[in-house]
Amino acid sequence: MFGRKKKKHKDSMSLESILALNYKRIQYASMRDPDTYKEIRLGTDGAINIIGDKLHVVCSGESVFSCTLDEVSAGELMSHDGIVLKGFDHISGEERTVTAFYLKKD
Repeated sequence: MFGRKKKKHKDSMSLESILALNYKRIQYASMRDPDTYKEIRLGTDGAINIIGDKLHVVCSGESVFSCTLDEVSAGELMSHDGIVLKGFDHISGEERTVTAFYLKKD
């Protein structure tokens, strides 16, 4: 109400760190099925893109996760091999947690 933005979860990366992910190449993106707890691969060969006020995870030219910057919570994996993104996904219409694994450099 009155244009207030939601506060980020205290464990989330700062907005500046999230913005620095723009054009970050990813090997693949996945999520855990809430019913079976199995990993579901959402797509491969993509990138994290920020367009306007939304963060998109794009795989093979198709957006597989889209969340506004003021709603997304992000945290890098301890291995620094990827990032966990959580928020309301405007593609599926539900709260989702997606893991994007960075493209490994040779």
